[in-house]
Amino acid sequence: MTSQQEYEQNELRAAWRHEQQVDAAPLGDRKDAQREFLEAMRDRPAVVGERIGWLVDGNYGYGAMLKAKQVVASPRMNRRAALVQSVAVFEWQCPRRMAADAWKKLTPRQKKLLDDVVDVVVAEAEKEAG
Repeated sequence: MTSQQEYEQNELRAAWRHEQQVDAAPLGDRKDAQREFLEAMRDRPAVVGERIGWLVDGNYGYGAMLKAKQVVASPRMNRRAALVQSVAVFEWQCPRRMAADAWKKLTPRQKKLLDDVVDVVVAEAEKEAG
């Protein structure tokens, strides 16, 4: 029988492996994922926020949830960027660096809308962690 710590380490490794698989996908697939993620950030920021909520709730696996909760519990880091990039990996299969590049293509107004949605998710997660 494995301990909780061993279980969590296994789940974190599984999340890391998933990220590596996303990074290693064919370039065409990664570009398609980046385009789809950019469209979601630009046209449907509420959906991106919803998916970040799913990430924090564990819908993409326990390891992904642990990573997201670590981000939420770290107010001195850029939580918005970390969570947006994480959801890009787990929902849209878009590598983190390509998600960051896509974010740079948003207008200041679009960035603000996305930031506001992410802030709501973070506040809810902080309240639940309480």
